[in-house]
Amino acid sequence: MIRNICGIVLTLALLSATVAAVNWISSSHALAQDRQPATDKAKQTDPTREVGFSWEEAWSELQRQIQAGGKTVWVILGLSLIAVAFILERLFRLRRKSIVPFGLAQRAGELWRNGNHAAIVKLCQQRRYRKTPLARIVHFLVDHRTARLDDLNNVAGDIASRHYDRHSMLNYPILTVATLAPLLGLFGTVVGMIESFDLVTLAGEMGDPRVLSGAISKALITTEFGLLVAIPTVFFYAMFRLRTSYLFNVLEEEASTLISDWFIESVSAEDSDAAA
Repeated sequence: MIRNICGIVLTLALLSATVAAVNWISSSHALAQDRQPATDKAKQTDPTREVGFSWEEAWSELQRQIQAGGKTVWVILGLSLIAVAFILERLFRLRRKSIVPFGLAQRAGELWRNGNHAAIVKLCQQRRYRKTPLARIVHFLVDHRTARLDDLNNVAGDIASRHYDRHSMLNYPILTVATLAPLLGLFGTVVGMIESFDLVTLAGEMGDPRVLSGAISKALITTEFGLLVAIPTVFFYAMFRLRTSYLFNVLEEEASTLISDWFIESVSAEDSDAAA
C-alpha cells in the first residue's frame, strides 16, 4: 500500500513539474515576443495568422537565457545531469526485489522446517537473490545455525546496516545537488548585481536602462535555473529516503521473524525436553 502511495505521489509530482515547465516555457515565449520589433508584433496581431506554441521559438528562448546566464548556468546544468543520473540509479536499484524479495523468506522457512539446509543455501545463491541483503542474512543464519542467538542477531543486524549505509550514501549526491543549485543561483545573482553596479558607474550620467539589462538578466536567470534544479531534486531525495527506510524496516521485520521461528522456538523446545 505504501508503495502504491509513493507511486501516486511521484506521478503527481512529475505532472506538476511538467506543467510548471510548460508554463515557464510559455512565459519565456511571451517575453521573447515582447522583445520583437513592432513590425513583427503587427504581423502577430494579424487575425489571419495562427497563434500557437512553437517548440523552435521556445528552444531559441531557452538558448538565449542559457547564454545570458553565463558560466554559472552551465555549472547548474552540469549538476542537474549528475542529479538525473543518481535519480535513475535509485529508481532502478531501490526496489523491493533488490532488498527484500517477495517469497524468499517464506520459501526459506518451508525448507528449514523440512530440515533441508543445503536447499536454502542454493536458494540464496540464485542469481536473482544472491546480492540482496535478505539472502545474505538467510545464508549466514544457515551456515552458522549452531552459533549463539545473540551472535546471530548481531551479525544479521550488521549485514542490514552495511546495506542501509550503502543505499543512504547513494541518496546523498541528490541532496548535494539540491543544496548547491540554489547557492550557485545566488552566486550568479550576486555576480550579475555587481556587474550592473559597475555598468552604472561606467555609464555615469547617460542613464540608459538598456545598459543594465544584460547584468540584471544574468542575476535573475541564474536564480531561476538554480531553483528549477533544486525543487525536483529535493522532492526525489525525500522520496528515496522514505523508500530506503521503508524497505529496510521490512527487511528487519522478515529477518527477525526468521530468527524467532528458527532459533527461539527450538531453544524453548530443548529447554522443555531438558526439564522433562
